[in-house]
Amino acid sequence: MKKGRKNQETRAKKGLKLKDDLKVVIQHKFYFEALWILSIQLEGKLKKMLEKVEKTTPGSGFSLEQCIKRLKHLHLTEKEPLFSRYFKVSLIDEIRSWKNQRNNILKDMQDVHVSLARRERHVQDGVRLLQEWNQHNRKFKTECKRLANQPGL
Repeated sequence: MKKGRKNQETRAKKGLKLKDDLKVVIQHKFYFEALWILSIQLEGKLKKMLEKVEKTTPGSGFSLEQCIKRLKHLHLTEKEPLFSRYFKVSLIDEIRSWKNQRNNILKDMQDVHVSLARRERHVQDGVRLLQEWNQHNRKFKTECKRLANQPGL
């Protein structure tokens, strides 16, 4: 087995485990933990997109905020037209807004009680954003494969 293939399988297994963990913590109303799992998933997906578009690895020090900034820059400069076509700036902005609200919730938890409803609502928003990102990502990947299989390109 090639080295790159093994890394992809490990990444896929981790992704499935996080997905299962997310279901469990939401079912048990552990919304604080769900926020972190969603953050990890979003950061991983954004880093993977950066790897695909820029053909470089962002590294472990590259935070969720840095991924968001870089992807928005790539979108606005239309460096990768296919990415710009399938991912709207509004989705990237919504992810940034979600991240900022997550940070506010975590800060508020230190000072005051954050209601269960507020945490639940925020987790549901995160799940929606993750699903929306995945939908756009599937279309993007399909188009990339289609273009790669065209003769003469």
